[in-house]
Amino acid sequence: MSKKLATWQLWHAMRKTIGDQFIMSVLGRSNARTIRMYAQDPNVTVDRCKDPIQSLSILFEELTTYGRSDIVKLALAHMQQSIGGEEEIPCPGQLKSSIDAELLADFQAVAELKGSIDSKLPVEDVHDAMVLAVEEIQRTYTKYLKEN
Repeated sequence: MSKKLATWQLWHAMRKTIGDQFIMSVLGRSNARTIRMYAQDPNVTVDRCKDPIQSLSILFEELTTYGRSDIVKLALAHMQQSIGGEEEIPCPGQLKSSIDAELLADFQAVAELKGSIDSKLPVEDVHDAMVLAVEEIQRTYTKYLKEN
């Protein structure tokens, strides 16, 4: 397994490979200084700034905190398409044998969410039930996409 690169190392490699001008045009920057700052090792510079890859990571972590890892997975699947990877449909968990079985599981998960709300459970518990219901519905949609 390859070593995980820090984002500054990714920017350094991008600069060497495709150059500052192309990166600037894609990011809408008019000054290469910002691109150079993205590529600086934070251990040896005080001028390094937060780069767009770090910003995406922060956004993805926040979405996950709000129970929306589905959005993160869809964004990553979209990015995967840029390297010609097969479009893989994000799916939380194992699919059932049929769409009807998936739909029954959806109803059960939504009923559990309703029960959590009706029982006036703490917000965290209702949130957990909501996440499980959303994931169950995502599995149904994924099953549908795979069958059509």
